[in-house]
Amino acid sequence: MTYPRRWIGAAVLSLVSLSLSAADLQVPSEAYPTIGEAIEGSTAGDVIYLAPGLYKENITLNKPLTLIGSPDKGSVIDGSGEGTVIRVDSPDVMVSGLEVRHSGDVIENPDACIYVTTLSADVKIEGNRLEQCSFGIWVNGSARPQVINNSVSGYMKTLVSDRGNGIHIWNVVGGLIKGNRVFGGRDGIYLSNTNESTIQDNVMDSTRFGIHYMYNHMNTITGNVVCNSNVGQAMMYSKKLVISNNAVINNRDHGMMLRAIFDSKISDNIAYGNNKGIYVNDSDFNDIRNNWIENNNVGIAVMAGAEDTTVLGNNFISNAVQVLFTWRFSLYWNDEERGNYWSDYLGWDYDEDNVGDKIYYASNQIDGLMHRHPKMRLLALSPVIQLLQALETRFPVLRTASVIDKKPAMHPTTATPSQIIAPEKACL
Repeated sequence: MTYPRRWIGAAVLSLVSLSLSAADLQVPSEAYPTIGEAIEGSTAGDVIYLAPGLYKENITLNKPLTLIGSPDKGSVIDGSGEGTVIRVDSPDVMVSGLEVRHSGDVIENPDACIYVTTLSADVKIEGNRLEQCSFGIWVNGSARPQVINNSVSGYMKTLVSDRGNGIHIWNVVGGLIKGNRVFGGRDGIYLSNTNESTIQDNVMDSTRFGIHYMYNHMNTITGNVVCNSNVGQAMMYSKKLVISNNAVINNRDHGMMLRAIFDSKISDNIAYGNNKGIYVNDSDFNDIRNNWIENNNVGIAVMAGAEDTTVLGNNFISNAVQVLFTWRFSLYWNDEERGNYWSDYLGWDYDEDNVGDKIYYASNQIDGLMHRHPKMRLLALSPVIQLLQALETRFPVLRTASVIDKKPAMHPTTATPSQIIAPEKACL
């Protein structure tokens, strides 16, 4: 379709006029003593600069504006415990360099420090500090949002169900959630119905779920760290994910939970000091490769499914139970050339090809008993337990369904990650 030249010329002039008309507005000033008055007096494309100080306002950015605080974070917007502090209701808005605090605490509303509506495509929320928030940042159906380098501290109410999420993303396409630090609240980063987005280099501490995934597809989750939470990464009902180079450390239940995850790649992650390093339930057609799983009560728990999943090149080191396996038939975790490294493997390598000559059975009846009755671990080296394990090895009829590795590695397949050496440095 060809447009008349006069139409093209008018569009160009309109854009140039908009650019030339953009202004810098200072708050407070004689013309604009409050942020609300500056927004009301602004035009699309204006930049509102906040001087250091306390602003007790609840504001709505209803046109394309940039709201910037002082570089030393001295610009504080306080919602006085009522509703949402900053509501973004326009595309092409940027909020940066602010301390935003003291939203309402009604999660049904929802009350948030920053709330981004469906009208607000291409919004950028960057470099803010959010405190005393029910929800820190809630992005509700906005296309291509960027939530970058924010610090979020949520309310620490006794009941987790009464807390909001640090960063809450719903029905987003093309989002970037990067470099944020979230402490407390309910979930650190919660995503639902969000596709083709990136969650990168975020740190979560003392949450329920560090990253909580529900019905999200074709996303990348990389470089994130979750510590001291109930679950590090709760990935559920999603497909075609790339989950790589994350660390889940000292979490009370699962480090990484895969529940109904399909056609995804889970690689080069670290699970250290959790109750269960990786938990797999009804998740299949995945590739679990080159992960470092150390010092967990259970290295990996396979509860159901996973029969068509590739598991190769992983390092299972000093887990109390390497594999908790409850499936009804055995799975083979190797290909023609290699399998995984198991720190408790007692085989040999006569041809020195770094592949053990003896098959490794990753789980047995004793492992299951020790998981169900943790006090039995005190007897792990007793003659009775060793006799039972020897009998199961010698008489296959006694052997339960297990994970079997026909090509166990004699040495770890990757270098020791720095997070393993000092995991406390990764946490808030």
